[in-house]
Amino acid sequence: MTHTIGWGAILDDELARHPGMDGADLRKLVYQSALGGDHLLGDPVRFADGVRAEWERLAPPGVDPPGSALQTIDPEGRTARIHLAACRASGVRVDRLVEVLLAQPRKNASVERFERSWRAMLVLAEAGAIPFRADALLGLDPLMGSPHHSDGYGPAAYRIVNDLTDRDVRDGLQCLGIFR
Repeated sequence: MTHTIGWGAILDDELARHPGMDGADLRKLVYQSALGGDHLLGDPVRFADGVRAEWERLAPPGVDPPGSALQTIDPEGRTARIHLAACRASGVRVDRLVEVLLAQPRKNASVERFERSWRAMLVLAEAGAIPFRADALLGLDPLMGSPHHSDGYGPAAYRIVNDLTDRDVRDGLQCLGIFR
């Protein structure tokens, strides 16, 4: 079962994983939260090959990665990142993970959802409620698409889960030991 959480908790988790994140990384987080990972799911073969290749480049199993495999990234508790290093370290089979991710429903979210979330982030920054300056965030192009992470962000190997409330997705992740 998912639960709602605030942007503060989401950002605390993200900053613990990536203390060098900047405004562009925040923008990517909000983008993924609002729009999910649909843009990567259109070509299943390319998606699967990309996950497998990234999986092979990770530290060998037994090396403890920071944080858990599942990272909720939206306040509704529906959208998440699945961190590949944590999955590999806990013995998840990559082919089964790929199957679960490819079978997930598309988010089909609108750009307006992202824009509302980004405006909310700007309000939080203006109020000093998040550790980003509003003027720095205002300089970012909100409609740029899904950007790459900044150099300071550090290693990032994950895929997006569009909806943790989807029964098939939830069951698949539970079978892998990722979702409880």
